[in-house]
Amino acid sequence: MGFDLPALLAAHRGDGYELYGRYLNPQQPKVLHAIGFDKIYERAEGAYLYDSEGHQYADFLAGFGCSRRGVTTR
Repeated sequence: MGFDLPALLAAHRGDGYELYGRYLNPQQPKVLHAIGFDKIYERAEGAYLYDSEGHQYADFLAGFGCSRRGVTTR
């Protein structure tokens, strides 16, 4: 039996916010829910995300993960 990524993703569809909150940042899913951005995004093109109903959203959080790390020369 091989690794079946599509089946694994299908089995966990909709679990992204709960898993993100549990393992990465417990506050971000709460913030996204508060501002109404707790959608299940189906695809992305450039700086835009599209939900399962086809609505388009500008992705203003795209740099959130990388900008928190900062740069150091030490």
